[in-house]
Order: sequence, then structure tokens, then C-alpha cells
Amino acid sequence: MDSKSSFPTWSVDAARPSARAECAALAVFELALERPTGRPTSARKIAEKYGLSERFLTQVLQRLRRFGIVETARGSFGGFRLIADPAELTLGLVVAAAETPPTQPKEAESNKRQAENDASPAFGKDRATDKRRKIVPATSSNVEADATRALFDRAWQDAETKRQEFLNAILISELLETARKSAPVNFTI
Repeated sequence: MDSKSSFPTWSVDAARPSARAECAALAVFELALERPTGRPTSARKIAEKYGLSERFLTQVLQRLRRFGIVETARGSFGGFRLIADPAELTLGLVVAAAETPPTQPKEAESNKRQAENDASPAFGKDRATDKRRKIVPATSSNVEADATRALFDRAWQDAETKRQEFLNAILISELLETARKSAPVNFTI
């Protein structure tokens, strides 16, 4: 067996965004397409187009509303409109807005606990990320293991920083332009 086949390769699917982030990105893209018309777009229309849950999409759009990215329009022809300028709006901001937990009063305590958990190290003696893994208190005999965990913790942090930098460099307007260039020509009248 050669060395290439003995190790698994990194899968592109492994780097997929969260469902909430992907849903937000698709919704913002659709709203950006409709922005020049000024007409709101219903969550139902976006959900049907991409096979999303309308309820989940509406929750994501409400998060984007709290960040000032979209606004709502009521009425029988209501829906959502993109109010952020696509030339200034980055994919990184959309993802961050979608993934930031809402801060409603009843959720404040659980958000506080989550923030405390997030502040603790992802690996190491103070955090059990896998219930099957037994956490052993730090002793002189596992200093090397602690150093290795710290090394990987830093690698995960660096990877997340690079991911955020990459997403923050992608403008929604650039995605629109790319889509327009690659869209098939429609000859119907």
C-alpha cells in the first residue's frame, strides 16, 4: 500500500458552514438580487427556491434584521429587504450575524453559560469535549500532553482566524457579479 492511500484526504464537505450560516448567505444573496427593485421578498419564496425550512429561514432573517442587514415589510406583499449595501457587506458579517446567539431575556442565562463554556479551552484538563474521554488532572507526567493540546488549540484558533479573514474579504456584490457572469442567457420573451 502506498503512502498516499494509507491516509484519508481532507474532504471539502468537512469545511461546510453551519446550516444557519449557509441559510443566511443564501437569503442575503436572494435579497441582494431583488434590492434594485425595492420590493420585499418573502421568506417562503426563498425557502422554496433552496429547499429550506421557512420557519428556520425566518428565524435566521430575524437575526440579520437585528444586525441591520435586512428589514421587514409587513402586509400581503411584505417580506424582507436587504438594507445593507452589497458593495460593503461581507460574507463574514453575514455569517457572524447568523451565528451570534440572540439576546432575549429568557435566553440571557443560557447565553451566559455558553459564553463561559466558550471562554474555556477547547481541550485540556478543564474541558471535556467528549463524554467518553476521561479528563485527568494535570500532573508532571502529562505536561507533554497538555503542551500538545495547547498546540492544537492554537492551530484551531489560527484556522478560525484565517476562515474569518477569508469570509471578511468576500463582498456580496462580488458574489452577485460572479453569478451574473456565469448565469445562462435566458432567451424567453
